[in-house]
Amino acid sequence: MNRRQILALAAAAAAAPVLSACGDSRTQKQAAAPVKSGAQVIDPNRPGSDAWPFEEAEQLNNSLTWPRTSVPDPATKIVITVALTTDAVTEVRNAQFDFFFKQRHPNIEIKRESAPFDQFLTKYMTQAAGGTLPDVLYNHYSWTQNLVANKVLHPLDDYIGRTPGFDMDDIPQSGLGYFKRDGSLYGLPTDMAPKLLFYNKDLFDQAGIAYPDETWTFDRLFVTMRKMTSGSGVEKVYGFSPMPKPSPDLTAVFLLPYGGRFLDQAEAKVMIDDPAARDVMARWLDLLIKDKAVPSLAELQLLEKVDPFKSGHAAMMINGAWLMLELSKQKAFKWGATHVPKGPEGRFTPAVGSALVMAESSRNKDAAWIYMYEWLSASGYKFRRIAAPARQSAWEDNAKALGIPAQEVKLVKDVLADYASDDGVLRLPASKKVENTAAPVWERAMLGKIGVDDALREIAGKVTPVLAENKVA
Repeated sequence: MNRRQILALAAAAAAAPVLSACGDSRTQKQAAAPVKSGAQVIDPNRPGSDAWPFEEAEQLNNSLTWPRTSVPDPATKIVITVALTTDAVTEVRNAQFDFFFKQRHPNIEIKRESAPFDQFLTKYMTQAAGGTLPDVLYNHYSWTQNLVANKVLHPLDDYIGRTPGFDMDDIPQSGLGYFKRDGSLYGLPTDMAPKLLFYNKDLFDQAGIAYPDETWTFDRLFVTMRKMTSGSGVEKVYGFSPMPKPSPDLTAVFLLPYGGRFLDQAEAKVMIDDPAARDVMARWLDLLIKDKAVPSLAELQLLEKVDPFKSGHAAMMINGAWLMLELSKQKAFKWGATHVPKGPEGRFTPAVGSALVMAESSRNKDAAWIYMYEWLSASGYKFRRIAAPARQSAWEDNAKALGIPAQEVKLVKDVLADYASDDGVLRLPASKKVENTAAPVWERAMLGKIGVDDALREIAGKVTPVLAENKVA
């Protein structure tokens, strides 16, 4: 890297804000690798835990067909470093994967690192500025373009081309744009899912209203939200939660159905104050202030960390398919999922996920690829029990093991194959600053302190100069 690139990465690391995983309401579990004092200790010879017993992991590993790559194993012992963001439970599964991987590849030693999600970007961008990175590392979709632009990631096209069994057709192409630049692919997804409309069947049954389905439009959603809103105080039920806000996927979920956008496709121009987007934001503001069909900021604060939908206090929400795992485990209410509603311009939803990337500084790229290949193979997804696997061939097995209903799996796969895409999801370096700049203005509008037109004009005025950062890199 030249001096300009080093400074750019160092500055980005110093200012790196927390990004919610996948730019949405998915919760990224946060826990560092085991520490010396009191936390879990993983037996390197028989890694396991109550959640992931070693014997079960060994049986599963032996039942899977692990792929072979034309890239040769190293002739002598080498060490590769793999950096992941993980939690205590998943860390055990990662240790088990590494344990069995080393049995298949005795000359590849794995040094595993871990960092909480909210510290991961800062830690490794700082390392990149110093000229070093792990051989393989986790990457949130919104981070990749900055690292690619600063030439610290290695393109994967050659390795994919040398590995016919990798089967790129098994991974939806619609979710790969975050990891591409100038015709090259720099990341391969560890997970991928669309957003869906989730609903509380119990609340719909009580109201005597038919469940949402693929025929629904946003106009029908708005009408039903008002009908489903009832009660007050701790007994209140909202028609929908949460209120849309200027976020990375605002365009993909809420604005494109009406022909609007937060930013243009190049992320170089603010469009949220254009008529199409303005009308959508105004309708949601009315649903909040006039109809009280979505939780206000004050109500969300009273609820503290309790999600209104997950606690049974909201009839509907739009969230990623990864939510199915959590909903399948709870017994408080019956739930369902369907396609996001349509608008006059059609039906849209984002396909989002995180990825594994390879560092340009790696001295053992072949070994790094062998690791990535197995990790991202159908067997790798099945071994790790990913709830939203990017490989479509792993969905059914994983869903069955995790208790996710088969009909919901079909829904997800149909959406990914049909209309989910990466269009409208912010991914360039200024994305988080754009969100942070717009959020307080929109909050004033939610509080009724400023009208929708003034709010959107102010957002456009303040965000426009921020977009210059997308050209730097």
